[in-house]
Amino acid sequence: MNEVPVRRSVPSEESTRHFDPILRPELHELYTARASRLRELAQGHELEAYLRLAADVAQAQATVSQQSQSDASAVNPAEIARQGAWTAHLDALLEQLAPQASPAIAPHLDALRAMSAQARLEAGLALAQNQFDAVSQALAPFLWAALSLEVALAARAVPLPMASNEESASCPVCGGAPVVSLIHKGTRQGLRYLHCSLCECEWHMVRAKCTNCADAGNLDYLSFDTTEAVIRAESCGHCQSYLKVISQEREPDAETVADDLASLVLDDAASEEGYGRTGLNPFALPDQAL
Repeated sequence: MNEVPVRRSVPSEESTRHFDPILRPELHELYTARASRLRELAQGHELEAYLRLAADVAQAQATVSQQSQSDASAVNPAEIARQGAWTAHLDALLEQLAPQASPAIAPHLDALRAMSAQARLEAGLALAQNQFDAVSQALAPFLWAALSLEVALAARAVPLPMASNEESASCPVCGGAPVVSLIHKGTRQGLRYLHCSLCECEWHMVRAKCTNCADAGNLDYLSFDTTEAVIRAESCGHCQSYLKVISQEREPDAETVADDLASLVLDDAASEEGYGRTGLNPFALPDQAL
């Protein structure tokens, strides 16, 4: 990679004000906005075909979310995976995706339809437990989409966890890893929330500290544009990790999963500099267990 990432100093922490510690975005609206942003970013992108596929999956999730509800009393991804209600979402997603499936994707959808009930449960449990090497990379995004939808529905059916004075590197609702951290616009302008890759909830974390180890003295920001780029990799010299920061202040239409997926080249740059990613993208799951 010839381009050298731009670095900038650590931003000042946001002003102290009232905020909701946990957000639960409405799912149909979330998935629809994601699909729209993915289609926008796909135009002329080197990963255009895959971004359009991800958009189709997100749009299918939007449709299925309106037809579904959860009677969960707790949000336990492993237990949800074992119980198997999420496999009905998988069938519904496959039905939505089949009409526009390309010749390259159709065999994967056929393989998912042909999976036995037991194989589906085992794959879902492996994903819920971050055992990504146990699941085919070609099938994992579709399985994750169905499982994530059920976990997200459960997360909206139960009371929020009690507020804590301690900030967490993982989702306080389901325990999932973040996709990215998002700098909000509008009434929450300037506040940073981490967006969960599994239940689609967001939790607040103050800026100017590592989302993984909470160290505030060894942060660096990498981007390929300017020091005020919409997407930057926040890297920590203390724990050698990084997580992208996406700013809706600078791009109001930016969306966590979509903009992260369209900027995987920045992940390559951060990795080349020796940093390990702490987040997960549903459409770019790792090929090894975490």
